[in-house]
Amino acid sequence: MPYLLVLLVAAAAGGGVAFATLRRGDVAETSPQTWTKGYEEAQDEPAEEEVDAAGRRRKPLPSAPTLETRVTGVAGLLIVVLVAAGLIAGASIVVWDALRRIFSS
Repeated sequence: MPYLLVLLVAAAAGGGVAFATLRRGDVAETSPQTWTKGYEEAQDEPAEEEVDAAGRRRKPLPSAPTLETRVTGVAGLLIVVLVAAGLIAGASIVVWDALRRIFSS
């Protein structure tokens, strides 16, 4: 039963995120060809640096995805999904155990 609860909560969370994304109409700002093109050498363009409120310089995020940003995104997504699944499973087991003790008395 706890496994079914975890599956239902995960499906509901995924459906909610998909609905919110589709409702807002978020799409990538770059063209679809950017995600499918091969590796190209970086061009020697001077990076535009901005200054934040504290006066520190910061580089803007790249507008086109690179192999590094793709790998970082996939790794981050994998970590977040695994941590969330562990938290959902742990919380479900704790709730299930508490309900079982309450109703078995």
